[in-house]
Amino acid sequence: MQNLKDILKVTKGELLLGEENLECKTFSKDTRKIKKGDTYIGIKGETFDGSSFWKQALENGDQAVIIENVEVTKEEKEKFINKNNTVHKRFWQIGIRTFFVFLFVIAFIGLLLPLRPKESELEKRELSKFPKPTVSTMLNGEFFSDISTWYADTFPFRETLMSANAKMKKFYGITTQEIYGDAAQGDEIPDADAEMETTPTPTPEEEDIQEEDGTIHAEPERLGKIYIADNRGFELYGFSRAGADAYINMINSAATQLKDIANVYDILVPTSIAVNIDQENQQKVGSNSQEDTFAYVNGHLDASINQVAVLDTLKNHNSEYLYFKTDHHWTADGAYYAYKELMKAKGMTASALTDYTRTEYPGFIGSFYQYSNQSDTLKNNPDTVVAYTPTCNNLTFTDTDGNQKTGYVVSDATQYSEGNKYLCFICGDQPYERIDNPNITDGSSCVVIKESYGNAFVPFLVNSYQTVHVVDYRYFSGNLIDLVKENGIQDVIYVNNANALIESAAKNMTRIIS
Repeated sequence: MQNLKDILKVTKGELLLGEENLECKTFSKDTRKIKKGDTYIGIKGETFDGSSFWKQALENGDQAVIIENVEVTKEEKEKFINKNNTVHKRFWQIGIRTFFVFLFVIAFIGLLLPLRPKESELEKRELSKFPKPTVSTMLNGEFFSDISTWYADTFPFRETLMSANAKMKKFYGITTQEIYGDAAQGDEIPDADAEMETTPTPTPEEEDIQEEDGTIHAEPERLGKIYIADNRGFELYGFSRAGADAYINMINSAATQLKDIANVYDILVPTSIAVNIDQENQQKVGSNSQEDTFAYVNGHLDASINQVAVLDTLKNHNSEYLYFKTDHHWTADGAYYAYKELMKAKGMTASALTDYTRTEYPGFIGSFYQYSNQSDTLKNNPDTVVAYTPTCNNLTFTDTDGNQKTGYVVSDATQYSEGNKYLCFICGDQPYERIDNPNITDGSSCVVIKESYGNAFVPFLVNSYQTVHVVDYRYFSGNLIDLVKENGIQDVIYVNNANALIESAAKNMTRIIS
């Protein structure tokens, strides 16, 4: 294989027409035997001059000709330029037409499919709802604008297409800061009930040392839904009044049904933006206050529910590695502080971190990397997944197909891909799991109702309970109340991050207690 540029250099030739970076793979000296893509060499003999056949060579499919001492007129150059442009134009027109036909088909499918997504797994938010028409919104055009927003936000295969778009931009070297557009406007957060009953702030233990303030005051780099500050990603938070009310009604109903049967604990976990970004910059980027959100929810919970507050504790330790830089989850160290607060609420002593086996799994590049169109900033600052294995590391679980399997509380993530190392905790998101610790014989038991934030939290409970049940409300098909009664479970622990306070999540949690 030869590059035309190299041939020109060796022969001291002149490029009359075309691109000098053309790769010449096969050569021919006979116009009658030329194959498409050949490079024709005009050989000069005693009785003939092959260079004079350059036109025939190009017309027969030759990609380039190498000729000697032949005068090519301006008219001849223009002829072949126009010919090439005509071919390129034809292919361009075909491509454009194919593209628009594809868009039409996709749009038509989007209209026909009745089951449009209601929640974004990628962005961890509730998607737009179909607007309710009113006279005012019809007249001012807002109704039709909202329909357009709903259509785009809930388009079938939306997240697949978003992922493909990110990969395509990465392939072609296209970089942008604007990823998914502005965050959806959150609802106004109501004031907390003045008569709300809150759990008193626990007196700090003597071994607790006031950590250096890790609050980030620098203005974040704007990347749509994901923000970059101090070489780490943050997800915007949008408050949903309907979601918060649905959650309140759900957990109050659970507490009513479990009265005199089990203790109910509620742990609302803030996401990293509420712990590590100062209030001023949270407001600047349009992220709602999780502190006000939790106050509103807690102010309307039944008095029988034990509220385990963790926001202030996490903020007091925000210089520590409590959240991943490239992922939306908290780390095991962040989850440990929540475990300590739960033990305080129970009047028990938490197991020390030294009671667990500590393991590190470096090279973790999590969800923010994909959500931010594969930001180089995040890729160049990978996380390390730190896991703490309890005294008992065996568990049984029921998978989504209903099969009974065995696994580990903390699995070896050494061979896991860079985006899946968080799956080392409790075998990932399974409908139902059970862990029996033979080292504890007091009959103590709990059930954790959780989404993925709960995965890093559960291992710590194994050293404090004889039996730990785990329910992922998104996939569990049984009834929580029956599970508690049949197994004599004493503590029911809800662990949910702020983004779980949405209608779809509350609906699933309500489903398993109905």
